Formats: sequence, C-alpha cells, structure tokens
Amino acid sequence: MTLDRYPGAALITGASSGLGEVFAHRLAEAGKDLVVVARRREKLETLATTLQDAHGVRVLVVAEDLSKPGASQRIRSAVDAANLSIGLLINNAGFGRFEPFEAAPAGVNGDMVRVNCVAPVELTQAFVPDMLAQGRGCLVFIASTASFLPTPWMSVYGATKAFDLLLAEALYAEYQNRGVDVLAVCPGVTETGFQDVAGVDATPPGPMVATAEDVVDASLKRLHKGPSFVHGWANQPTALLPRFFPRKLIARVAGNAIRRVSDKLKELPEPSEHDS
Repeated sequence: MTLDRYPGAALITGASSGLGEVFAHRLAEAGKDLVVVARRREKLETLATTLQDAHGVRVLVVAEDLSKPGASQRIRSAVDAANLSIGLLINNAGFGRFEPFEAAPAGVNGDMVRVNCVAPVELTQAFVPDMLAQGRGCLVFIASTASFLPTPWMSVYGATKAFDLLLAEALYAEYQNRGVDVLAVCPGVTETGFQDVAGVDATPPGPMVATAEDVVDASLKRLHKGPSFVHGWANQPTALLPRFFPRKLIARVAGNAIRRVSDKLKELPEPSEHDS
C-alpha cells in the first residue's frame, strides 16, 4: 500500500460492517488513524477499541445516519473538533433493495439516493478542498458492477451506483494533476451484509462471489491507479456487455437474472421479449 501518499487520517463511511469494517482493519494495520462513520454507535465503539488496542492508532467514532439532512456537515464538525485532517476518504456506505419499484416502502428509495449519492457528494465537497490545498489526498467511491447495466427489480440501486462511478471518473480527470487520487471500485457479488438488507435469499456460489477481504485488498493496491476498476475476472464481461448489445436486450437479460435471486421476485412475470 502507498498510504504515505495521503497524510492525515482515513475517513470510512459504513464502517460498522462489510467492506467498511475490513477497510478499517487494513488501514489500522498499516498505522493509519481513522474516522469511522455508521449509524450503530455500539458496533463502532467496539471496532474502535479493537483497532486501538491492536495497532495503537487513533480512532474517532462518529455515529451518524447519512440519510439525514446535515449529516456530512456534522461529520466535518466532529473531525474538526478532534483536530484531525482527512487524507483518505472512503465513500463506502450504501444499501440496496430487491423488489418492484412500486413496492418500495415510502421514503426508502429517497433514503437510498441520499446515502448512496448525496452523502458521497457532500462528504467529498467537505474534505477535498483541504486535500487540494496540501496537494495530496485520495477519494474512493464504492460503486458496483451494477454501475454498468440497468438493474430491473433493484432499479434505484443500480442508478445510484452508476452515479457514483461517473462522479468518480469525472473527479479523477479534474484532480489527476492536482495531487488528489480518485478511484471507483466496482465489485460484483461480495460476501457482506448487503444481501440481508437487500432481501436476497442467499449468496450464489461460484467464481463471481468475492470476500470483503478480496475486494478491499485489491482496492488498496489500486488507490493511485484510477479512475476505476472492476473487481474479479468473472465480472469483467458485465462492464463490456452494453458496448456490444442493444440496451433493450441488456435490460431484459439483467432483469431475468436479478429476478431469480430472491424468492419474492421469482413469481413475477419475466420482462417481455417484444416491444410494447
């Protein structure tokens, strides 16, 4: 890892589980001070104690719900109050749901946009000026292989991840000559708590499934090699399909594949093969 390129602490959202928790462990092992952000204060405090005891790093706990207005400003205020500077920002927090668009509970899709899109924008805007001022820093956005395709039955999630990918790639171009690295990470199916939140019945076996450790280790090796990468050889074709096939076909095939992941979707009609 080339963490000496990024002075200051690392701020990780969604740090209480999954990829965020693994990022916290890996960065603490490397001697990086941390700011860990998530809703569950108890889990964060347990994580902070573990990392401080094991690695002697400083860990600031910020319990914050990123779907709430003003969350990013409150996080920035907590960082300032602790007299910390942020050299590495990992926009990891996010969630998705598998269901027909109209079946989502009121407010859930709006919260998904706020957590997956608005929070990364606002946190980046809060901390990137300091990185630019010192000419060093790194922004990481956890996107998805869903960034490249329409994703029926999880339509808002796929759209938010496409937003994260394109935002990261644009910022890479803006900042590549100004000392700030930018990377969008596009994992496929990964063994985290995402499936439970999204309502998926099981993680499918096979070469397309990665561990959180796999994804994090690969990401840390790519920090200064942006703007983006697809994790896992078996996921590479997903990013290429829209270049070679009609979008109508891609949407239908993706919808059929996603519909079979969850029992609550299996009885729904398949997307039509014909124009309406």
